[in-house]
Amino acid sequence: MVKYTGKLAEIEDLESLIVVGDLHGDLESFNKILNIWKDDKNNYIIFLGDYADRGSNGLEIIEKLNKLKNKENVILLKGNHEDYDENGNPLFSPCDLIRGVESKYSYWNSYFSNHLNPFFNSLYLAAIAQKDILFVHGGISSKIKSWKDLKYPSREIEEDIIWSDPDQFENGEHPNTRGTGVEFGVDVTEKVLNELNAKLVIRSHQPNLAFNGPNFTHNNKVVTISSTSVYGGKPHYIEIPGSKISEIAKHPDKIKEYTKILWLEFIRQKH
Repeated sequence: MVKYTGKLAEIEDLESLIVVGDLHGDLESFNKILNIWKDDKNNYIIFLGDYADRGSNGLEIIEKLNKLKNKENVILLKGNHEDYDENGNPLFSPCDLIRGVESKYSYWNSYFSNHLNPFFNSLYLAAIAQKDILFVHGGISSKIKSWKDLKYPSREIEEDIIWSDPDQFENGEHPNTRGTGVEFGVDVTEKVLNELNAKLVIRSHQPNLAFNGPNFTHNNKVVTISSTSVYGGKPHYIEIPGSKISEIAKHPDKIKEYTKILWLEFIRQKH
């Protein structure tokens, strides 16, 4: 069961949960994950954002997700590569999606207004599984004081969620070298999780950090994953049994047991 309030999705009573990191136009990885996912009522799948750009098939991924977005067991989060103004101008770079749309449909402005903008506006900013594991695209910040800030975020908090990165070396919070959002220290992670009464953050946003599998930082309380092959490495996803959510939240290193490397899963399916 999922309860949606504002920009937050709250997941309860699930049998399993597949977590998908950045895709960046990697249609092959996307299709493999969808083929593995068992589309049953209590088998959920959550995508952490950044569906297009850098890879060559972002438009195809978005069009498929747009058809899935109304299914109760599909949760779509917003990444920084889904951040546009109302006129269709990207608030990030590079943006390859415009070229893809113009190649297929000729007109960016009308396609954005009629199709992409409604899709982007439907995306959630955060999800919580069984009150223990928080899912976001980028990160968190000290501006988050309660669940209300995730349900009805200010634009500043939204930018922090889709742009921020964990700082592996310093405490506190300082401007992100990306130009938007913050780099947050382990003390910020501890404080925000305490405020929310949650235990773990799973995010994407840094495929190079998760080049060979999930990356653990901030005393294992922030986990970064990547599901795209665009950057090389080992694209992967996480498949967590519902009965193990609380255990993993307390012992995040167990995520390794539920991490699936995509090319290995493809070989297993073939045999």
